[in-house]
Amino acid sequence: MTKAEKKIIIIEDDKHINRLISYNLSKNGFRPESVYDGREAMHRLSGENFDIVILDIMLPGIDGFHICKSIKENPAAFKTFVVILTARAESQDKIYGNLVGADYYLTKPFSVAKLMEVINDLIALREKDFSIDTHKTMAKPGVSN
Repeated sequence: MTKAEKKIIIIEDDKHINRLISYNLSKNGFRPESVYDGREAMHRLSGENFDIVILDIMLPGIDGFHICKSIKENPAAFKTFVVILTARAESQDKIYGNLVGADYYLTKPFSVAKLMEVINDLIALREKDFSIDTHKTMAKPGVSN
């Protein structure tokens, strides 16, 4: 699957940051979608699955922690990675982000290069085959198969 086929949604109410992320994703071969508030985000997320969600916490309507938890509790969105991108840098926020299922927590101000690195790493992780060959078993020391 090409980068352009990867579905990435940016949920960020700051239009300048949203555009910055969208521009850089587009420049790197992705086709991002932008959403600016929590209610619209929940509506979009209920209608389709995304490979990666870039999610602010402090959103109008519904906060990002609630959205992240909702994504991670949805069996249909099991393979969706959530990258929290927020100004909330307190340790308790990071812990809570982890508890609701965020795959990565990045604080503002942020480096676009770091965000792109995280996205590319998550995509590479998704594309790896972690299947287990059930027909082969490892021999235990002192035991023959």
